[in-house]
Amino acid sequence: MLHLGYKLSSEEFGPLDLVHQAAGAETAGFDFALISDHFHPWSDRQGQSPFVWAALGAIARGPWCSLPSIGR
Repeated sequence: MLHLGYKLSSEEFGPLDLVHQAAGAETAGFDFALISDHFHPWSDRQGQSPFVWAALGAIARGPWCSLPSIGR
């Protein structure tokens, strides 16, 4: 069975944008989302690079997220 996912790029977008993109991906019906975990951007032009684990926590906490979460 084919599963389609969405790539969240933390080198290109800030944490709030990543949360909104993850919500949109789930709403659009993607099966999963991937996120890069680079601490720093690849180059100075890529000025974003949020702490990925905090962004993941915000994504998982959203009411749209179907991933299991502690405290729900």
